[in-house]
Amino acid sequence: MTEVTYRSPTVDDIQSVAERMRLSDVLEVAASHGHTPHNALCAAVAASTISFTAVIDGVPEGIFGVSHHGGMSAAVWMLGTDGLTKDPKVFFAETSRIMDGWLEQFAILHNFVDDENEVSKAWLLKSGFTLGEPVPYGVSQLPFRYFYRVGTGV
Repeated sequence: MTEVTYRSPTVDDIQSVAERMRLSDVLEVAASHGHTPHNALCAAVAASTISFTAVIDGVPEGIFGVSHHGGMSAAVWMLGTDGLTKDPKVFFAETSRIMDGWLEQFAILHNFVDDENEVSKAWLLKSGFTLGEPVPYGVSQLPFRYFYRVGTGV
């Protein structure tokens, strides 16, 4: 059985995930912000109110978090390796539980996803997020989709 644990991201976690980041996430951070995988992870963790490393069977496979900048909404994000989909049922159940908890704190979770990032879009839809129509976004102005999920909030 797959074991998933969480911890605060370390410098080693960021380096490990950045070196093995799945191609769709590499392309997404380049298109949205012009970042390398390492810079994207550093910036996202620094901007986050809460962030975690997902450790799957002892290996850091993804880093995700939520950034709250006031109001009742917060931006969610996740960047990872192909190891995130090693056991999709386990990882989906875990991330759904975490998102549900965040939706008790914030009225809306939202962000943008590269329209070509099929794995992320499928996960978002399965997690109850609504995806908007593609719009030009980021430094590249490539098609991205705004996504959101409404919760109970505080």
